[in-house]
Amino acid sequence: MSDINQIDLRLVDTTILLVFLGAMRHRQATAVAREMGLTQPAVSHALKRLRKLYDDPLFLRRAHGLEPTALAHELEPKVRRIVRLISQTLEGADEFEPSSTSTDLKIGAFDYELTGVIPPLVAKLRKVSPGINIHAFSLFNDEALEALTQGRIDLAIGYFDFPAKSENHFVSEELFSEDYVLVGRNGHPLLEEDLTFERIARANHLLISPHGPTRNLVDQALQLQGLRRNIQTIVPSLFSALSIVESSDLVMTLPKRAANNNIRRFDISHRPLPIAGGIFKLHAVRHIRDANSPLHIWLINQLIEVVSD
Repeated sequence: MSDINQIDLRLVDTTILLVFLGAMRHRQATAVAREMGLTQPAVSHALKRLRKLYDDPLFLRRAHGLEPTALAHELEPKVRRIVRLISQTLEGADEFEPSSTSTDLKIGAFDYELTGVIPPLVAKLRKVSPGINIHAFSLFNDEALEALTQGRIDLAIGYFDFPAKSENHFVSEELFSEDYVLVGRNGHPLLEEDLTFERIARANHLLISPHGPTRNLVDQALQLQGLRRNIQTIVPSLFSALSIVESSDLVMTLPKRAANNNIRRFDISHRPLPIAGGIFKLHAVRHIRDANSPLHIWLINQLIEVVSD
């Protein structure tokens, strides 16, 4: 990338930043044009300017649409922060004061987020904004998005299938991304061997899912090798899953942070999976009607600080 002192910032405008974020969401130039009210040539021109600016293709054309490059994935959270800061400068004159605000915030999240993200968020809010009460609801991904649409919650936290299900109704902020790991009881023979796709597929797996079998990036990686997980047990919650895994020969896949958070509570260990780019991305999602809400923007920033600690 060019040295910052050599970059002409006049080449940068909010339109190309918004086109970049739109392309990351939709992976289709036509969808970006429709969302932003631009012509498709205008979107193509914006992408061309971005490629020149960053000296990188950023998006590769594939049969299914646009595939972001590694640099595009790296830039996405930074560009989101820039756009969010610009948006904050354009908000109304009424200032949001967290320390004197009294309100209830309803958050929908699944098991992992309820145990790993909500506790430190509550601890932080008790210090900086004691008048804000958090009401957390156990909701799986689609349930949380439906609750957002209906106005039953203010924010959803989880691993969402974006951009396919965004449908222009939601604003999504990536909180962090991490790799999946394979979790088993301490001394599990599989965790003491070199992990291969074949060994992972042959193992007896436990799956956390409140609504039956689901697929994730691990299943997709195995499918590319002509393999599939041997799922023998399905349970609805993280704690019940870990209780079973620590006392059996079942193994499970988890985001690395979830495994590390529970390694002292349960007699478990974990190993990285041999999956290139097998990334678990945690998002905070709000409805488009709250896109410019000072309260929601502030809450997102608190979440980003909490998960970055």
